[in-house]
Amino acid sequence: MNPKHIDSLPKKRQSFAPYNFIDLPDEEQVVLSQELPQQNIYYPQRHTGYIQCTLVTESPLYIRTGLLLNDFKNFGNRSCNLEELAQLTPKEQERWTDFFHNPASNRPVIPGSSLRGMIRTIVEIVTYSKINKVSGHQKLFFRAVAAPRKKEGDPDPLAGDYENKLGKNGSKVKAGYLSRQTDGSWRIYKPKTVKEQSFVWIKESIVLNSDVNLIGVNDIDYHPQTFKVRFDEIDKQNNRYVAQEISTNDPEYQYQGYLVTSGNMIEGNPEATSPRQYHCLIGEKTDQYLEIDRAAIADYCAALTDFQKKDPFDEQAGILKDGNPVFYSEPKDGKKVNLFGHSPNFRVPYTPHNKNNRAASVTDFIPPKMKSCDNSTIDISEAIFGWVKDKKLDNQACAGRVFITDAVVDSQVPDDKIWCQENREDRITPKILATPKPTTFQNYLVQTDPKGKRENLKHYGSNPIQDTVIRGHKLYWHQKNVSCDSVKETKKQEEIEKKAKQYTKIRPISSAVHFNFIIYFENLTDEELGALLWVLDLAKQKENRLYVKDDREYRFSLGMGKPFGMGAVKLSNQQLWLSQRKQKRYQQLFDGNKWEIGDYNDTQDEAEILVDSFKRYILGGIGENPDGNLEDVQRIKMLLKMLSFPGKSRGSVRYMEIEHPHNDNEYKERRILPNPFQVGGE
Repeated sequence: MNPKHIDSLPKKRQSFAPYNFIDLPDEEQVVLSQELPQQNIYYPQRHTGYIQCTLVTESPLYIRTGLLLNDFKNFGNRSCNLEELAQLTPKEQERWTDFFHNPASNRPVIPGSSLRGMIRTIVEIVTYSKINKVSGHQKLFFRAVAAPRKKEGDPDPLAGDYENKLGKNGSKVKAGYLSRQTDGSWRIYKPKTVKEQSFVWIKESIVLNSDVNLIGVNDIDYHPQTFKVRFDEIDKQNNRYVAQEISTNDPEYQYQGYLVTSGNMIEGNPEATSPRQYHCLIGEKTDQYLEIDRAAIADYCAALTDFQKKDPFDEQAGILKDGNPVFYSEPKDGKKVNLFGHSPNFRVPYTPHNKNNRAASVTDFIPPKMKSCDNSTIDISEAIFGWVKDKKLDNQACAGRVFITDAVVDSQVPDDKIWCQENREDRITPKILATPKPTTFQNYLVQTDPKGKRENLKHYGSNPIQDTVIRGHKLYWHQKNVSCDSVKETKKQEEIEKKAKQYTKIRPISSAVHFNFIIYFENLTDEELGALLWVLDLAKQKENRLYVKDDREYRFSLGMGKPFGMGAVKLSNQQLWLSQRKQKRYQQLFDGNKWEIGDYNDTQDEAEILVDSFKRYILGGIGENPDGNLEDVQRIKMLLKMLSFPGKSRGSVRYMEIEHPHNDNEYKERRILPNPFQVGGE
């Protein structure tokens, strides 16, 4: 059985976020598919047909446009942040920020792939399917040199791990020079020691008053820099050796080597003053060297941050450039280096006990059966939507049996009722859209301490599966009273321009816009088609629902801006057509003056039987009473809670902030994201 997240987390230890999670089922609850059909036959005992659907936006919706071939050639390598958009022509900016649309009509379109992803996610949850489409490429590193300690015995959970790997006060950290070998391996050549130290420090104010052309840490153009220098007058200050003299080439100075600077610690906040006052000095290169472990290099490259991909670093390899100064943790005799970085306080990987010193990834914390690619563990969502396995197996790929068209704006909707903005050329600048941060382990991993104490938090260095697992499927809360005005950034233009790399422009659709699309299906069993019908019924208005009977409204989510409540959609119409191929289509050519296609839509009785079959199959598969109520199962109740509409008040489901105007750093205490039932703000 998987570790379970805290049911009742103390209020003072609760964090908040615009998202939450549907718990993973236990491995024995994964419901496997029925026998798969051949794909060159229509089976009379299975169902083929289509479902006509009408989708209505309930809040502003934005899906970024697709680019044409010439657009890709001209600006396809550009980001959509304001800084890079400013380098394009007005027409290019318009195309790059437009809503996805049909170029022939310029009418907005919701791609079928987006609809498919939205529906599949809900089907995966309600059918107790696996969660195996999670990339293991991204490796997880942390940096806890400044982890706070409130009092003795109440440390940050990462501080001990960091100290073990780099030594107390960084005592294991050494410096050297990188060298790439002809076979692709890497070495670190040791420097001449200075006062028996691998490197020493120097105060920036001394460097700025020398002839070294250093850009200071508080300069707007600051970036990591390296200079060949000479230095002298080394004194010990607070357990550090610090140089007092530096020059580009003064022959009177005893030592020579390189001045190395790192980040200014104010990335993303150009108005802040950097706390960094010292930089590093490394002596001359010697002939002594250490080998770097190839696995450590692979893990490092798979975990590069945006900062580590920018100049002067390499976009693909970070600090790994021939001749670059580098810092590393000194390995035991005879061992290879497996921890290194561009500064003495470099990031180190989470290394769970069963990983042989390899960096952890999110997939390590998914139970084996939940991520299995074995052909004997095909689940219902894979059977319906198809699959492509990462590993080469006999049955590596299988086409799906559900096909979803693009959703096209209803022909009755006039152009002036579609857009949030009156003019086609107008765009809005939304609030900053943060990227997911799975390294916030207190949110993304199951926490089991009933009191939620910081020192007892599970993290990516904990024992996978035994001590903790991922929280499950991530969904965003719906939010009340969302409009285009509520999505817009309200800060002054000069403040936006200071953070131009973090902002973008969009052209969203307003609420109450109708789209039409069709879901085609082939050879679905009663249970598979019943699952699809139950899921689609969920997003209809409560008075029109047929299968989910309670008094709450539920909605699905699409597109960008979900952390701000954008993208809420409902299904206002759902009409099932079933094909009678053998009985009609293949018996006669015409139906009056039309082709006889064998489709009929008087299907309400059949649909109820299908949905009932689906519910019984799932309840029996997870060990519940097949005659029970699916909506009473805890996992389904959690899903319904997350899909509730109109949702939460924005203040209760916002992102936390590092520099909140009243709460200072809201991440500092590593508060835990409670389960959906504990989140207030209805």
